[in-house]
Amino acid sequence: MSDSPTPTHSPRRTARRTRVIILSIATLLLAVSLLVLQAFNTEQWFAPGSASETLILFALSTLNVIAFIVLLMVLARNIIKLRGETRPLKLGSRFTTRLVSFSVALSLLPVVFMFSSTVLLINRSVDKWFSLPTRKMAENARQIRKSYLQSEEEGLQHIAVTLARIADSDTESSALLRTELSNQQLNSIEVYAPSGKMLFRAAASEIPLSNSGLRDALQQIRERITNGEATVTQAFQGTTNLHLIAARVLPQSKNTIVITRLVDPKMAERMLEIDQYAGTYEQLHQQQRAVRTNSQMALGLLTLFALFIATWMAIKVARSIAEPVQQLAEATERIRAGDLSGRADIVGDDELAALARSFNEMAAELQENREQVELSAAALDERRRYIETILQNLSAGVISLDEHNRVTTINPAAIRLLRLERTMQTIPASGAELAVLLPEEQREELWRMIRRALRGRTASREVHFKLANNVKLDASVTVTALPGSHGELRGTVIVIEDLSDVIEAQRRSAWSEVARRMAHEIKNPLTPIRLSAERLAKNLLGLSTNGTVNGNGTNGTPYPCLDERGEKLVRECTSLIGAEVATLQRMVDEFSSFARLPAANPVLRDINEVIADTLKLYEERLDGIKLESRLATDLPPVMIDQEQIKRALVNLIDNAMNAITESNFVLEEKSLRLETREVIERDAIEITVADTGPGIAPADRERIFSPYFSTRKRGTGLGLAIVSHIVAEHSGRIRVEDNFPQGARFVIELPSAKE
Repeated sequence: MSDSPTPTHSPRRTARRTRVIILSIATLLLAVSLLVLQAFNTEQWFAPGSASETLILFALSTLNVIAFIVLLMVLARNIIKLRGETRPLKLGSRFTTRLVSFSVALSLLPVVFMFSSTVLLINRSVDKWFSLPTRKMAENARQIRKSYLQSEEEGLQHIAVTLARIADSDTESSALLRTELSNQQLNSIEVYAPSGKMLFRAAASEIPLSNSGLRDALQQIRERITNGEATVTQAFQGTTNLHLIAARVLPQSKNTIVITRLVDPKMAERMLEIDQYAGTYEQLHQQQRAVRTNSQMALGLLTLFALFIATWMAIKVARSIAEPVQQLAEATERIRAGDLSGRADIVGDDELAALARSFNEMAAELQENREQVELSAAALDERRRYIETILQNLSAGVISLDEHNRVTTINPAAIRLLRLERTMQTIPASGAELAVLLPEEQREELWRMIRRALRGRTASREVHFKLANNVKLDASVTVTALPGSHGELRGTVIVIEDLSDVIEAQRRSAWSEVARRMAHEIKNPLTPIRLSAERLAKNLLGLSTNGTVNGNGTNGTPYPCLDERGEKLVRECTSLIGAEVATLQRMVDEFSSFARLPAANPVLRDINEVIADTLKLYEERLDGIKLESRLATDLPPVMIDQEQIKRALVNLIDNAMNAITESNFVLEEKSLRLETREVIERDAIEITVADTGPGIAPADRERIFSPYFSTRKRGTGLGLAIVSHIVAEHSGRIRVEDNFPQGARFVIELPSAKE
């Protein structure tokens, strides 16, 4: 049984997802709370008092806007997703839609009422905060602070003028200045030269002067005096203290006197508070619109968040009810569509969980049964492919027929043997009538064999096929009936085995035996016949074996028994007997060669070199015939017996030359051409011997390679038979074709020996 698929959502993953959602909601609530506090200004530290704090406020406002947009997008996504689930009418979508609509409608009224009331309350509160009396009080407080500081600065300026006169006129000014330091309640008195060098300094011991900000203020005042101002006054507000500073240029010495006074700490604290409160109020007044906007956005975010929570909870509740039923429906649909791996992933102890477990067990059993069926089908398919592979590679032709004698399968060997290549291009092999594929002469004979096989299970005999283009095929045909599973007949199988090579080998063997016996029977009387003819010539004509007069009389003269006519007759007859005996002797030699042709002893050779060696034999024997060789380069080597291949080439060249010289037609060109080329698709080498003679008649081509068949008057008919035998010994083939524009082409095809 196959394992059930992994659940889509494991309990651990669901718990982790729930924690992430809770944490996100808490973070969002915290951000909203901070924004509300800022909007209502209930936390002082959150009110912007500087550029950095203003930047923080801007960042938080931006976060508020982003949170608003994100929440709005999430809410819109849930609504769109819910709408998308409703359109295809998925199981549970209507229930989810109703529940979500009811929850949103139920929460929308109080949320909208709360939002409207709160916005109205905020607007009224903001209007009260920034009413005219409140603003007038803030402005008056600032004016009081400003007037007080102005009065103090003017008094300090008069003191600076007085001390300048003292420091510029009296030689004992140092003591007087220290006295004035105490009398005028000053913090410090300093005198600087025009170069910036300190000439005098007196400070109250009870007030520290280590404040770096105060030192910076003093330095700025000195720089202003240096730039040409006669008297300078300035107030410096420290973290807790308020300092008044005045500077004066001495008229005579051009030195600068700088005095400082510390304002009463309590008064300084009150003035600092007035300044801070007035500044805060002014800042809030300037940001009144931002306060309203932030408050409304915060409330809008809370409202939208409430709607989101209501929608999300409604969707979760609806899905918790609809999803189990939907999973069962989807798993059922997958099984109906053929996917038996569908499972319902429902965890729990309720009725739906029990139903899901039963459904999963049923689906698992179905999947197991289907896998067993698929394994069986795969085994059958593998066996079918195995049988098809065997049929594709069988040398025998196989044709299977159904009970209506329609072709179900036909292998390439049958197509090749019956020359059905063109027929297969016009009609499909499967489903074709057997009569369309068979030659007309053999149809009735094969129908008889099929009927006999249907009666006796099998029928076999040799059949001579006459195919297209006058091609003949000697074959052994076996017809076997195919029984069904219940004994009925399901069709027949026809097996066609090519017997041409067997018959050719038998014929060649028989002709070899005939040639051997004929050579033996003819050779025995040839010598007595030749000797008898020579003896007659010797006795009747007085000729010796070398043709000289050999008389038998006392003076060596020939016998006077023959007259001139008789002597001529004897001379012609003995010459004819000698010539015919020589012809018979050559025929006997050819018979012996054909009968005792040795077995090939092939070695790896270059066919072009063998052809070149053969052509050297004809350098002085062409007799006006143009010999041309077109040998391809880079040919692969071949396994051949060099002497036998040379003999075959010599026979073909001699036949071509004889056909050209003995032709009764007027030939435009007497030429002989040898070609070689590689046939890559068959891994073979082709050797072509083409002539411009009279050619071979189509009726003679079938017998041209048979022994003792010759188109020449005095030919023995063994030359091409020997060539065919040599080519067959080398596992090759030979054929004859028409040459263009005239003549014949003998093509030898030998297998190449590629490494």
